[in-house]
Amino acid sequence: MGFLDTITPAETEAGRALGLATMAVLMGVGFIPPLRSYAQRIRVAMAAFYVLCVLGFVVYCALFR
Repeated sequence: MGFLDTITPAETEAGRALGLATMAVLMGVGFIPPLRSYAQRIRVAMAAFYVLCVLGFVVYCALFR
Protein backbone atom coordinates (compact mmCIF):
# COMPACT_ATOMS: atom_id res chain seq x y z
CA MET A 1 0.00 0.00 0.00
CA GLY A 2 2.75 2.42 -0.87
CA PHE A 3 0.54 4.99 -2.57
CA LEU A 4 -2.02 5.27 0.22
CA ASP A 5 0.70 5.67 2.85
CA THR A 6 1.83 8.94 1.25
CA ILE A 7 -1.55 10.68 1.38
CA THR A 8 -2.02 12.90 4.41
CA PRO A 9 -5.33 13.39 6.20
CA ALA A 10 -5.45 16.99 4.92
CA GLU A 11 -5.10 15.79 1.33
CA THR A 12 -7.82 13.22 1.92
CA GLU A 13 -10.13 15.92 3.25
CA ALA A 14 -9.34 18.19 0.29
CA GLY A 15 -10.20 15.35 -2.10
CA ARG A 16 -13.44 14.72 -0.26
CA ALA A 17 -14.35 18.41 -0.48
CA LEU A 18 -13.53 18.47 -4.21
CA GLY A 19 -15.70 15.43 -4.79
CA LEU A 20 -18.58 16.88 -2.77
CA ALA A 21 -18.45 20.20 -4.61
CA THR A 22 -18.31 18.45 -7.97
CA MET A 23 -21.30 16.25 -7.16
CA ALA A 24 -23.27 19.24 -5.89
CA VAL A 25 -22.69 21.10 -9.15
CA LEU A 26 -23.39 18.04 -11.31
CA MET A 27 -26.70 17.38 -9.58
CA GLY A 28 -27.77 20.94 -8.83
CA VAL A 29 -27.11 22.71 -12.11
CA GLY A 30 -30.33 21.39 -13.61
CA PHE A 31 -32.41 22.93 -10.83
CA ILE A 32 -31.38 26.52 -11.55
CA PRO A 33 -33.72 27.78 -14.29
CA PRO A 34 -31.29 30.15 -16.10
CA LEU A 35 -28.68 27.38 -16.30
CA ARG A 36 -30.92 24.58 -17.54
CA SER A 37 -30.11 25.21 -21.19
CA TYR A 38 -26.38 24.99 -20.37
CA ALA A 39 -26.64 22.15 -17.84
CA GLN A 40 -25.14 19.46 -20.05
CA ARG A 41 -22.13 21.61 -20.97
CA ILE A 42 -21.56 22.57 -17.35
CA ARG A 43 -21.78 18.92 -16.27
CA VAL A 44 -19.26 17.83 -18.88
CA ALA A 45 -16.90 20.66 -17.94
CA MET A 46 -17.14 19.84 -14.22
CA ALA A 47 -16.60 16.13 -14.83
CA ALA A 48 -13.54 16.92 -16.97
CA PHE A 49 -12.23 19.29 -14.29
CA TYR A 50 -12.69 16.60 -11.64
CA VAL A 51 -10.86 13.99 -13.71
CA LEU A 52 -8.00 16.43 -14.39
CA CYS A 53 -7.71 17.19 -10.68
CA VAL A 54 -7.56 13.51 -9.78
CA LEU A 55 -4.98 12.80 -12.49
CA GLY A 56 -2.96 15.81 -11.40
CA PHE A 57 -2.93 14.60 -7.82
CA VAL A 58 -1.86 11.11 -8.84
CA VAL A 59 0.97 12.51 -10.97
CA TYR A 60 1.99 14.82 -8.11
CA CYS A 61 2.17 11.91 -5.68
CA ALA A 62 4.03 9.73 -8.17
CA LEU A 63 6.66 12.33 -9.09
CA PHE A 64 7.22 14.39 -5.95
CA ARG A 65 6.81 11.93 -3.10
